[in-house]
Amino acid sequence: MKKIFSLIVVIILAITLVGCKKNSGDYITVGLEADYPPFNWYETSKNDYNHPIHGQRNAYVAGYDVEVAKFVAEKLGKELRIKMIAWDSLSPALTTGEIDLIIAGMSPTEERKLTIDFTNPYYTSNHVAVVLANGKYANITGLEGLRGSKGMGQKGTLYAKLVEFVGENHGATVQPVADTVPLITTSILNGGTDFTIVEKPVALGMVTADSRLKIVLDVTENIFNVLDEDREISIGIRKEYELKEDINNILATITQEMRNSWMDTAVERAGN
Repeated sequence: MKKIFSLIVVIILAITLVGCKKNSGDYITVGLEADYPPFNWYETSKNDYNHPIHGQRNAYVAGYDVEVAKFVAEKLGKELRIKMIAWDSLSPALTTGEIDLIIAGMSPTEERKLTIDFTNPYYTSNHVAVVLANGKYANITGLEGLRGSKGMGQKGTLYAKLVEFVGENHGATVQPVADTVPLITTSILNGGTDFTIVEKPVALGMVTADSRLKIVLDVTENIFNVLDEDREISIGIRKEYELKEDINNILATITQEMRNSWMDTAVERAGN
């Protein structure tokens, strides 16, 4: 009787595990911070372009990253789940299996590659500075114009390193980092900070949302000495992730026209 009962238990467990495995394969979970417009931002009501945040009521996320996530999930034939996770916790959430992908405006830096892997880029952008439109630094034409200014970068990003670069080479004061770009924006508007450095789409979102801000140093030259990999944005994946090749093939089908359209729309929506 014991043997029969044990056999029944084993069969039930096997069926359950197969069912769980099948269910887990039906969806793909993406992590982002939902606080990085125009790549991603938080909304409180459903509309025709945002996506629900998994596990939260009346919580949605929109932006360029969301369009990419929707596209990838659709082409993979999977249901999309998006989790809102603080920037510093994204890579740990990926490595522990809480999420399958990071689609959060993340650059594939060598430091990050020590713990996670990346797909091919899904966006490439230059870096610019953002200042007050009617402030002391509104008409600068080079990095030397930031001498004596106060700069703030975002914690755990290249932005912070670029602000440090300006401090070390062009006489700016480097302030403590902030957790998010909106916090930096508030500091600039309040006069506590003179400038920040971000990718151009982020800067466009900032100035579209508040006309008191202005983009400066928008030039084609690589004035920040940024590596190509730091201008690229890729999807973060676990090491030896089985869907990497599939996702790269999907990203290759996104035309430049689609990328431009998604970004232009995201910038416009983020500013409303």
